[in-house]
Amino acid sequence: ESKTGGYVVYSTCSMLVEENELVVDYALRKRNVKVVPTGLTFGQDAFIRFRQHRMHPSISKAKRYYPHVHNIDGFFVCKLKKTSNVIPQTEEAAAAAAKKQEKREEEKRKHPNGSNKSPQKRKKWMNRKERY
Repeated sequence: ESKTGGYVVYSTCSMLVEENELVVDYALRKRNVKVVPTGLTFGQDAFIRFRQHRMHPSISKAKRYYPHVHNIDGFFVCKLKKTSNVIPQTEEAAAAAAKKQEKREEEKRKHPNGSNKSPQKRKKWMNRKERY
């Protein structure tokens, strides 16, 4: 956990959109991060549209480097800043977590002493335990 928010640099030696922009787009959707400028003064902006894919507009702050343009190996660089320690949940995951919490609370109401066994079952279990 980072109290002040940390940085992650995502970099690949690949030119594939599936390994670069789409990975960053997934991170933007699933985690509390944002794309920040890399601080690099050259390179081409990353794609925000590619074929049928539409990525978050902030991904254009990432950089792509091409061998035939920059006279270096091709690679991709994106700098992400963590904005929160909380992991966002989808509606389905939030509903499942709420249902699980309700079930736990119901069990607590049924068995206030913390045991999930009825008093009769607990007595039988204790009797068996004493035999050994």
